[in-house]
Amino acid sequence: MTSIVDQMYERMKDDTEQMEESLPQGSSDIRRYFAGKTIFFTGATGFMGKCFVEKVLRDIPELKKLYVLVRQKKGVPPEEKMKKYFQNIIFDRVRKMRPNFEEKVVTIRGDLQAAELGLSDEDRRVLIDEVDLWVHNGATTKFDELISVALKINVLATKSMLDLALAGKRTQSFMYVSTAYSHCYNQDIEEKFYQAPTDMDSVYELIKADEASPNGLPEHVMKPKLGKWPNSYCFTKSLAEDLVRQYGETAPFPCAIYRPSIVTCSLKEPLDGWVGNVNGPAYIFMGTGLGAVHVTYYLGYPMDLIPADLANNALIASIYDLPERWKTERRGLVYNFGSSTTNPTYLDVLSVYLMEEAPKIGSMKMLWYPFMFFVDKKWLFWIGHAFLHFLPALFADLALLIMGKKPRALSLFWFGTKHLSKVFYFVNGNWRIHMSNTLKLHDRLSPMDKKIFYFDIQNLDWYSYCIRYIRGVRVHILKEPLDNVEKAVKSYRFLKRAHYTTMAVLFSLLLYFVLLPLLSRISSIFF
Repeated sequence: MTSIVDQMYERMKDDTEQMEESLPQGSSDIRRYFAGKTIFFTGATGFMGKCFVEKVLRDIPELKKLYVLVRQKKGVPPEEKMKKYFQNIIFDRVRKMRPNFEEKVVTIRGDLQAAELGLSDEDRRVLIDEVDLWVHNGATTKFDELISVALKINVLATKSMLDLALAGKRTQSFMYVSTAYSHCYNQDIEEKFYQAPTDMDSVYELIKADEASPNGLPEHVMKPKLGKWPNSYCFTKSLAEDLVRQYGETAPFPCAIYRPSIVTCSLKEPLDGWVGNVNGPAYIFMGTGLGAVHVTYYLGYPMDLIPADLANNALIASIYDLPERWKTERRGLVYNFGSSTTNPTYLDVLSVYLMEEAPKIGSMKMLWYPFMFFVDKKWLFWIGHAFLHFLPALFADLALLIMGKKPRALSLFWFGTKHLSKVFYFVNGNWRIHMSNTLKLHDRLSPMDKKIFYFDIQNLDWYSYCIRYIRGVRVHILKEPLDNVEKAVKSYRFLKRAHYTTMAVLFSLLLYFVLLPLLSRISSIFF
């Protein structure tokens, strides 16, 4: 069974590589547009950022330069950080195709949290003189980030980027990568600009007040300031979008925003099922697949997921489309990208796919046999949460203590419980991400560009994608190679037998100590 599954994925990989080798170099309109141009890109070290960098270096060979903003962290110079960055497995394909690809990349030392991006005078001059396309993808995505930090990184850095683009001598466009949830108080997310939650004067006042507090402004102070926004991430992204709108009204070049929904593992590029970070969906897949999560509160609405490679291809195509669209539309340049209105998928359906795949690949890190209950009542969830999550965590810690090991299950349980409200909010939001501009753009692309920069979300096979996701989490997050599948499957079968044996024992005990005495008492009353 294992060999058949592996052979199937090897064939997929071979087909992708053959397609790349057969693509004529000069037949792509998107490639022609980017030829000879220089990009300044922020957020290169994040999940989506890595996919973007790899894609443009591999599939846009005529790109002149790619400047990337990199922050010095823990004393490691950005240049050293980028050397390690390019050692990542996702760059193996581009390294094979273009061995000197790193020569196109120029590291710019900076910090989104610092004033004016923390740029040196020399780097600022270089960017102003050389950059054609500005792509601002960098952000803090932490929901519970200090508001002063979130405002500096997500709002003030966007303003600094826009100021740089305005000063640029070669600037042709500015693209801001936002999120489909920047205005998530609306269920219908249209491709338009929405009203900002406040003005820039209030932003500076909020930063000052937060920094004046020893531990930042407390939750009871922040909640009314956030208003309709559920967290600092969505709040600050909406403010940044409004800056793009304001600058775009007078700038001599197009300023646009790109709003992806929940970006998940890649479909096939740079690798099948590559997962670069653990976000909400990855936690759900991992927790369910490892037998750690068995019940969740779910109302049955679509989960708006998009593969990372499709999200990046749509971004690249949107940048290409901007100048042409700007000829007739000077304002409201927005591109949404999601799946809820075109090809929706559902958490309970994905869970079924997961259960079907688990017996085939397993995991040596499985805690228990995977099963999942979806409930639409919160009180039912909390009962299930207590019996299926709290009690097993309690028994696990007791076992660890008996073995002389440090208990950790309950701490993980309380950590997960603390963040449940955030998970429930985004799992049960019932948003509809409208994307007519993006769909029209896809229809206008040449057949060749649709192959190279594919983002046809309407025809995505969610079953096939889910299998890739499961395998991706196993390989890239859990760090389990596929050559241990046979052992993992044996472990899965053992846990399955243990699960059903435990259920039988518990049912027998329930029958003997509860149901039989109850029936005996009832019969004594009536007979």
